[in-house]
Amino acid sequence: MLHRYTLLVLFLLYAVLLFQFFREKQRVAGANWVAAAMAVWPLILVDEIIRAFGLPLAAASSLLVFVPLLCLTLLYRSVKLLVIDNPRPSKPLLWVPVGITVLAQIPLWFVSTSEKATWLQASPVGHPLENWALYLAYMVTGFGMLVMGIVITEMIQNYHRYLSCQVVDVREYKVRWLGGAMGISVGLGFCCVLLVTAGAFGFFNITFWQSLFNLLFAIAMLQTFIAVIRPQHTSPSPLDYHRLAELKAQQCVMREALVKAEQAMSSVEAYKKPGLQLKAFAQQCNADPTTMVIALRLLEKRDFRSFVYQYRLAYAKSELLSQDSQLAATAKRLGIHSEQFLSGAMMNHIRKQG
Repeated sequence: MLHRYTLLVLFLLYAVLLFQFFREKQRVAGANWVAAAMAVWPLILVDEIIRAFGLPLAAASSLLVFVPLLCLTLLYRSVKLLVIDNPRPSKPLLWVPVGITVLAQIPLWFVSTSEKATWLQASPVGHPLENWALYLAYMVTGFGMLVMGIVITEMIQNYHRYLSCQVVDVREYKVRWLGGAMGISVGLGFCCVLLVTAGAFGFFNITFWQSLFNLLFAIAMLQTFIAVIRPQHTSPSPLDYHRLAELKAQQCVMREALVKAEQAMSSVEAYKKPGLQLKAFAQQCNADPTTMVIALRLLEKRDFRSFVYQYRLAYAKSELLSQDSQLAATAKRLGIHSEQFLSGAMMNHIRKQG
């Protein structure tokens, strides 16, 4: 009975998320990828539905173990659209883990219906040579979830690491909730790998480890949906991370990009624009965004945010000295959220000039 109530709660939450997704669809990055992931989510619980309601479908059990990984791979594309500007089409390598997981399940197609029926009653514990096909399918899926979760987490971390290189007001463009959701998914993936290992080698007599595996990944995907569906205000990065890691560019090209940036700051006062982003600024300067960031790093020893802030601070200083302006009003006009921060930054700026 508890099994049925658990499934009922999960499907109710899924229905709420589905409703919320269609309400926010226009504001969700990569909505089609999210829709595909949500469409396949119920398949994660097919075995549990058969088990909970005693359906005579034993032959169809243990054939959809790969679905959680498929679901997470689809969400990867959505997250990529959220943090990377004009990402390249998916490489075949992205689907290799899903393909390997599907291949690992092929031996289960030849397992007898009677043996699958016994697995529905109680998951096998121990005897890894006899039940290798079952353990293999679950283990490969667990590792695939772990790896894909780490890949998505690293993509979000890279976005945050270079965020000050492509926006000025960093706080406005952070990816929220998703990093924590992926951290939970990675943790659950690791736990599921340990769970299958314990079941395979009989470390613990857990006769419901298959159900636990399916339910944990179903929950992991639901909490990831919650994070993905919530509208995010991000600035998809136009930067080439590989070039940034190398920090190499021709001196003449870098100096030209830097001159164009300085001219744009002086002539059109781009630093006054709230929410200034590197992509729009580089287009205005007719320069490559990555080259501009490399030039700032190597020639100016600063990032884009610091480069813009020096102009904002100089302007704030002149405003405050030339007229009776309040520090809070000046900070608000420049898009600086803290009056105290502006005051401290201005003092550092004055000390450097003096």
